[in-house]
Amino acid sequence: MDASLVAEMKDLAEQNRRLKKMYAEMSMQNDWLKEALGSSSFSAIGQRTMDERVKAIPAQGDGRESGREHGVSVALACRTFQISETCYRYERKLSDENEEIADWLERLTINRRAWGFGLCFLYLRNVRGFGWNHKRVYRIYCELALNLRIKRKKRLKRDRPEPLSVPVIPNHT
Repeated sequence: MDASLVAEMKDLAEQNRRLKKMYAEMSMQNDWLKEALGSSSFSAIGQRTMDERVKAIPAQGDGRESGREHGVSVALACRTFQISETCYRYERKLSDENEEIADWLERLTINRRAWGFGLCFLYLRNVRGFGWNHKRVYRIYCELALNLRIKRKKRLKRDRPEPLSVPVIPNHT
């Protein structure tokens, strides 16, 4: 065998190794996906929410038992479910400020019943000096069900109008 054939054989062996690795990874991903979606108590895959999909991802080094069983990386799991890694790692920050906002809103609405969200927010922002976002305050305001009903204007009830009189002769009323 000459040197060109040996080099070609090495290239083919390397390509074969890469293809085997790719096939093994894809089959593992397929098996894992079938298992993750098949063990669901939902009748259809489409009924699962994004949050439930994210929670179902067993990741390597995540501390979850199923992640160690499958040896699936977070990146591979996220690609499988077609979500970003940022979405997987996102944790909502619940702070004590939300409770403080709720407390202030409840006190304001008890003391000033006629105030809606706008006046409450302006009081908190301008008078008390809190720098809270209006969307955040409104979300908490709605969660507490403090929304005032919008009062419709009362319509005046009129009697039936009398029919117009028809003149007997022209220019006579």
